Amino acid sequence: MAVSSSSSSATSGRLHDVYISVQHEDPRKYITDMIDKSLITRGVPTFKDNKQLRRRQKGTEVGKELQDAIGMSRISIVLFSKEYVSSSWCLEELVLILGCRKKWGLIVLPIFFDVDPSDIRKQRGSAAKVVGIQRLGSFWRRRWTAALTEAANLCGWDHRASNGIESMLVGRVVEDIINKRIPTNLIISIYPLRYDMCHEYLKLFLQVGSKDVIIVGICGPRRMGKTAIAKAIYKQIFYTFEGSSFLSDVAQNSNQPNGLVYVQEKLLSDILSERDIAIANCTRGMDIIKEKLCFKRVLIVLDDVDDLEQLHALIGNRNWFGVGSKIIITTRKVHLLNVLGVDQVLLAQGRPLPPNIEDIWEKYQQSCHIVAGLQEYIQSLYNRRNDRVRYLKNCLLKERQENAVQVCFSGMNACFSLASILVHPQAYPFDTPP
Repeated sequence: MAVSSSSSSATSGRLHDVYISVQHEDPRKYITDMIDKSLITRGVPTFKDNKQLRRRQKGTEVGKELQDAIGMSRISIVLFSKEYVSSSWCLEELVLILGCRKKWGLIVLPIFFDVDPSDIRKQRGSAAKVVGIQRLGSFWRRRWTAALTEAANLCGWDHRASNGIESMLVGRVVEDIINKRIPTNLIISIYPLRYDMCHEYLKLFLQVGSKDVIIVGICGPRRMGKTAIAKAIYKQIFYTFEGSSFLSDVAQNSNQPNGLVYVQEKLLSDILSERDIAIANCTRGMDIIKEKLCFKRVLIVLDDVDDLEQLHALIGNRNWFGVGSKIIITTRKVHLLNVLGVDQVLLAQGRPLPPNIEDIWEKYQQSCHIVAGLQEYIQSLYNRRNDRVRYLKNCLLKERQENAVQVCFSGMNACFSLASILVHPQAYPFDTPP
């Protein structure tokens, strides 16, 4: 049985970016139609159920087709109106949407049209009609009352704030959705990361359900995949937070004139989905970050930090951010992470930092430079496709799997052996890879 999708028919396992929940007899439905059309124009896949599909459902039960559509979406728009809050079917759909929010991190964006959020929160006016019907029983009343209260407390849009200019409301909603989707510069292939233990450790450490503000550092020399790992993790979990920001090249941007202020403005703009944020100076920026984000559960990535001042200006204290916030820092300077007191430090291509890292850090960096150099050299020989090149690629892959840090403990013999093969290939007269 096919379901209706604004962008195309739904297919098994497909992920819709946006699910639109609206009462189909509602005369205000044109608002969501405008949003739907604008999102499609911007290349955002949407799903919108139709009346025919709803008629096939039994009573107030939301059928499996709609359940799947909601579960496969990242964002849900809910148009609250007098008709919506008076519909038992819509309220049951709202329960399902909020359940996905709690279980899977679905982002729920309410739009309040001709209804006051406080009336919905307290079940007054139209919101009191359905939940007040005695024959429904206490189970349904409690279920829908809880859903209305939770939804009314979410950040959304009140139609009255747009002064009746509906195009303004539609524009704001669409821009917010675009900002909450993954930026195109973060769409990367994470194929190489399947061999890197750091990626798996970081996923495990940043458990979404944790209520603590967690700060994790990824360190290592250039070209060892720190940024790629951070991007991959960000892409996987950013939509489960109330706001997120991936700040690239922090060191480079901060070193520009008034650079730190620019980075602070970018951080706030990303998380608050606001343009034209102006900060007078860095000290004032620190105050604004704390003031605006202290109750928000956020995900922040600071990529390529090289100075403690940058950390103090952007994430000065854990109490700047709401409970459950997660912060990832990539840097080549391990001492910055130690001074900041991060919860965990991970090596770019290995396991969590060993206790004696200060003793082996120099050797670790030497090892990483050798591996990076080998990788570049081997790549340059790729088109030759002879047995020696394939053998070297296999050796390098094995080296990455066994963790670059462990090379330090074994005298880096494997790395130096690979280097020796490249420098003196005549000493290794193999024709077939072992």
